[in-house]
Amino acid sequence: MTGLGASLGSGESVERFNLLEEPWIPVLWGGQVREVSLRQALLEAHAIARIETASPLEEAALHRLLLAVLHRALPPVRDEQDAADLLDGGSFDRGALESYLDRHFHRFWLFHPDAPFLQIADLPEEKPVPWTKLRPELASGNNPTLFDHTTDENPPKIPYAEAARALVVHLSFAPGGLIKRLGVTSGKDAPLARPAVFLPTGESLFETLVLNLVPYEGRDDAPLWEAPPLRRKDVENAATKRPLSGLTRVYTWPSRGVRLLDEGDGVRYMGYGPGVEPLSALFRDPMVAYRKDAKGNILPLRLSEKRSFWRDFGAMLPDAGGTPPGVLHHAGAVGCEVGRAYRLRVLGQVSDQDKVLDVRREVYPLPSALLLPQGALALQAALGKSERVGEALRSVAWKVARGVLGGKDTKELEAFVCSLPLLRSYWASLDLAFPEFLEALDQPGALDAWRQRLRQAAWRAWEETRLFVGTEGRHLAALAEGERALTLALRELEEVNV
Repeated sequence: MTGLGASLGSGESVERFNLLEEPWIPVLWGGQVREVSLRQALLEAHAIARIETASPLEEAALHRLLLAVLHRALPPVRDEQDAADLLDGGSFDRGALESYLDRHFHRFWLFHPDAPFLQIADLPEEKPVPWTKLRPELASGNNPTLFDHTTDENPPKIPYAEAARALVVHLSFAPGGLIKRLGVTSGKDAPLARPAVFLPTGESLFETLVLNLVPYEGRDDAPLWEAPPLRRKDVENAATKRPLSGLTRVYTWPSRGVRLLDEGDGVRYMGYGPGVEPLSALFRDPMVAYRKDAKGNILPLRLSEKRSFWRDFGAMLPDAGGTPPGVLHHAGAVGCEVGRAYRLRVLGQVSDQDKVLDVRREVYPLPSALLLPQGALALQAALGKSERVGEALRSVAWKVARGVLGGKDTKELEAFVCSLPLLRSYWASLDLAFPEFLEALDQPGALDAWRQRLRQAAWRAWEETRLFVGTEGRHLAALAEGERALTLALRELEEVNV
């Protein structure tokens, strides 16, 4: 071994840090945040409130890992009645879990000479890559810095627990892009690189996991630790291509080849390369919503950099040609069976090709009415109304811009429109109001109350705009014209009752 890799102390073939025994999953337990092992997270899930992490991507990836274990270790959930029976039991079957985890114990070593967890043992150590490449919110290569100022030249050493979490995140969320290693120029998207991820949640980690244990058939499926360990030859020159199918296989998909380099007390660098290339398959990820585009193509619903996700809720409803995520149907059916209402977390990243622009977590109520016909109709009506008011406000903003600037070019007018608080204030008010509407979706008068909130938000945004625009004669004239236009637009929208 030569070069930088020789100084890392990574050539030792030792078994170290077993994820079934060592604490590494952050949870809220007894009012305190602590780290627990994977085994403890599952066996004590009924006592744990939730996975507690600042990273939305980490939250999604860790839940999928736990779900992959549960799907393989427990009798399959066939329907909402099976899920309700699980909830009634109060905890997961300790014997079944212990038996499964003990059987695969040797595959959960973070460092292992032949089968390190979710890694490739014989990836070359030459030209190692900083571990920060595993986390999109950290700076690495040409990825923009979101939350820190780490560089490739000075990556900090991180504990094994953090390295394990970063590994799980990367395999789920790595965006496609250049690799230029082992004969492969670029890698494909990881399963969650683009889609929004839906996670129904309950009062405990146990409830949350049950809500996401969608009906499962294990034929032609296995997580990565049940398959023979990958080797360099399997990924070199894109040697291995597999259909993106099988629930637990997708939940543990090896989208990149990684070998964490152990420095004895932490990780600073890693071997890195291509992973298994996905082939097209008719697989619908149960934690992803799908929509139909203008050409009839089925695409996963994504987060937007410019708007909150609730504005796109309608795109996943059947009437719009969309498909809600399987976990949403399952959690809704379980909620009806047990008479409970749950909450929904929408997680994911906003990316542009191989650059991650933002990571997001949005939290909403999950009423049982959401997937019922009357609830879907009310939701579509509410979303349509809010967009029409938004369009009216944008038209008013252009009137004010023309009144203030006169016959300026379109770019200058557009810049002035964007500078006004009118639309920003309107949508910000609705971001706060929408969860309340969603929670009341099955109650009489919910839609009327939403229309009232739209009017209030529009006029509040207009008052902020009045204060923003100047007080010269042309400013006051432009504001008077804008106010007349807004009054007329809101009256017309109310008359057609859309």
